Amino acid sequence: MWKIRKWFERKSVSKKEYEEEKREFEMAIGRPFITLKIELPEDFDDQRNPFLKLECDEEFIDEVKDLVKKNLLFKRENAETTTTNGKGSENIAKEH
Repeated sequence: MWKIRKWFERKSVSKKEYEEEKREFEMAIGRPFITLKIELPEDFDDQRNPFLKLECDEEFIDEVKDLVKKNLLFKRENAETTTTNGKGSENIAKEH
């Protein structure tokens, strides 16, 4: 009987709380991920349907993943260059 009560109690938890807990669990167990909310750009109202289809477009998703990799590589290289040159954030602040 207590299992049934517990099941009903869990059902009353809001969907938002469930999604937050699910995300925390996935981040702890699996690979980190981000979720983006991207709005249809202004002046592209005539492209509503193609825009909505991008969410399931594997080619588009691969392009976004490549963009993320390039962005992270760029940031890593800049951080390494800054550190290698002895210009960490502490040193830069002292110079100014």
